[in-house]
Amino acid sequence: MTTPAIVHLRDVITDDAGQVEQDYNYLVYDFGGEMIARAYLDTPHKVSVLRQGPVPEPVLAYLRARFDSIDQLGPQGYETIWSA
Repeated sequence: MTTPAIVHLRDVITDDAGQVEQDYNYLVYDFGGEMIARAYLDTPHKVSVLRQGPVPEPVLAYLRARFDSIDQLGPQGYETIWSA
């Protein structure tokens, strides 16, 4: 099984007055070779693969074991490629 490096990040975007406009709290799963997935903590059942093209089976197996839904970036935006 593939084991990614996992990083917890938070991006807070504020307006000119310092008020929070957007708050992104997420985990990045780095499988190497530009194979990255991101899971936002406000939707913990879902993960998004941030690369077009085939996703290696070991990566899919890892994500399927942890999430109920896998989306992938495609030409028209994100599409669900697997769901439990």
